[in-house]
Amino acid sequence: MKPFSLPRFPHTRCVPPLRGGRTGFSLIEILVVIGILVILAAISIPVLRDMRTMARRSNCEQNLIRLATASQAYAIDHIHLPSGTLTGSASIVTGEGLSVDVATDTDDEVILPLTITSLPKGYHHNWVSSLLPYCDREGMFQAINFQVGVYSPENAVMRDADIPFLRCPSSAEQQKLNTTSYAGLHSSDEQPIGTDNDGLLSLNRWLIPDDVPDGIAYTILFGEKLSPPQFDLGWMSGTRSSLRNAGTPINAAITEETYHDPDFVGGLGSLHAGGALVAMGDGSIEFLSDSIDMEVFASLASRNDQTETQTVDRSIDTNPQ
Repeated sequence: MKPFSLPRFPHTRCVPPLRGGRTGFSLIEILVVIGILVILAAISIPVLRDMRTMARRSNCEQNLIRLATASQAYAIDHIHLPSGTLTGSASIVTGEGLSVDVATDTDDEVILPLTITSLPKGYHHNWVSSLLPYCDREGMFQAINFQVGVYSPENAVMRDADIPFLRCPSSAEQQKLNTTSYAGLHSSDEQPIGTDNDGLLSLNRWLIPDDVPDGIAYTILFGEKLSPPQFDLGWMSGTRSSLRNAGTPINAAITEETYHDPDFVGGLGSLHAGGALVAMGDGSIEFLSDSIDMEVFASLASRNDQTETQTVDRSIDTNPQ
């Protein structure tokens, strides 16, 4: 009988576990990862900020396009542009220097040239109200009482109404809800809003293409504006609240004392870096640098460069629209 013996197995080597084996990241690796994340954030944050800025500017351009398109539709229906603002007895200046009353809410005699101030008194219905039906705001237009002035209690609700497309997204947070970021150009220089202004949107004037010998495509119709909320009378007011001129540099700093002058109108401005957007009479959008030559700026705002023009008698068009 053979003696019992254990079966033989191949020799195996037992490898003991390594002491201090790695179970995570080292401090250096963590610092490297953090450094990479910081670099990526430093690169991406400005890009995201620029994208946001570009989106706001694009929205602002769309707002101006909407207003310019509305003015073109208005001109097709009425054969003339809307008036920038109106007095109680709107007198249209003809080529012979005569005035024709289009009665509204007063029979006061009008003496030409006529000017208005940026105070909350007067008729002051403006181009914004005229364009409401062409901006899908027919109901708001019908709610306005054109038989009384803008500041009348009958128009209090509409005067405080919020119209989002009238405010630039870049400056919306600094404005009251009932204001507009966009103004019609009434003059090529700093002067009171009046019947003898040379812009496309002035006082008591309804212009036809023949009134713009420089060409409506080469003349500024609307532009961006900035103003302290306490001096802004709202989008419905046909004062410096919705009209501006090219007599002040774009984005110029204006003192509060200057705004206390009711005859002061002011120029264009925006929170877009380096200038402001404008809409030309043909609806094209341009960005004007705040370093633009003032003579060039004035030329763009003037419909005739001080050449003699003729305005049409619109006495039969008594609709305040």
